[in-house]
Amino acid sequence: MDKNLIFSIILFKSKALKYLYIIMLIIISSILFGKNTYYKYNNKFFFFEQNQDELNYCQDYGILVYNYSYNGKIDKVRANIGDYIQSLAALQYLPKDCKPYFIDRDSIQYYHGPKVKLIMNGWHILKEGNKYSSTQIIPFFLSYHLENQTNLPSIYIENLKKFSPIGCRDKTTKEQLNKYGINTYFSSCLTTTLDIDYLVKEKERTNDIIFIDYKFRKYPKADKFLRSLKKYNFNHIIYTSHKFNLNLTHIERFKLAKSLLEKYSKAKLVITTRIHGALPCLALHIPVILINKKYDYLRFPGLYELLNTIGINYEKKFEIRVNINDKGFVFNSKKYLKYSDELKNKFQNF
Repeated sequence: MDKNLIFSIILFKSKALKYLYIIMLIIISSILFGKNTYYKYNNKFFFFEQNQDELNYCQDYGILVYNYSYNGKIDKVRANIGDYIQSLAALQYLPKDCKPYFIDRDSIQYYHGPKVKLIMNGWHILKEGNKYSSTQIIPFFLSYHLENQTNLPSIYIENLKKFSPIGCRDKTTKEQLNKYGINTYFSSCLTTTLDIDYLVKEKERTNDIIFIDYKFRKYPKADKFLRSLKKYNFNHIIYTSHKFNLNLTHIERFKLAKSLLEKYSKAKLVITTRIHGALPCLALHIPVILINKKYDYLRFPGLYELLNTIGINYEKKFEIRVNINDKGFVFNSKKYLKYSDELKNKFQNF
């Protein structure tokens, strides 16, 4: 029998009977099938996974995963393993060997599993399926980015106020939420704390130079600057990408994200067009340069200043802003430490 059995919920007129039916299905399917049980309710999907490989059941916590479903369609363009890197950062703060419930960011309001604490970090957009949080979720808003920041529904505003202060990943989200009377602060990104689980010893480092979603000749000014870095051996280049096959299970996506972090943690230098290829490298003590063709006014403010960058800045001007020491090697700014230390302290009572 297929373990990924999909149950269609009959629409009862009585809400009480409807929810009783859902609870019965959850209990029965948990007993019979165990592993990945999916539920269909009013044509919307939500799920939690049981008996996940390499993780132990832990009823009190959830972790964000990503189905990239928008208005009933899968948006392949938005698929980005950087999302799972952000969830790995959150996973560091859960009890060791804890197997959290997997909760889909894009259908979060349809979650009806056990009551869980959930670190609400990463990129969010309000749309059908994510207009408000489930009452079964106790959210901890930290390193939170909201993409569509105007005309927020009142139910969402009240939810944010209820669980404030909101730790915002960028200063744009902070400023916009403040306009709704929501108490916020700039937290930076949780990936700047990945040193907890992924920092390696100096002797494990290699001479590899890693390029993440970077194409030579597409960024000619960056190419020219990189060729000027005479201290680096560009014969040790590894090309990686944050794009991935959506056929991968969530466990496989986490394994892919972990394998990439392990590569980055041993590199000599990382060149990336992905901000969540760059920010983790700060935590991993790996010199990194972010390349951008345009300044993202929603996502970058507050984070861009923490990084070495080549590209268009806040003033829409091309700029090379890279720290190089007197020996000719790239090094990272320590500005991120103020925020990463504060982030770690936030979890003392989580």
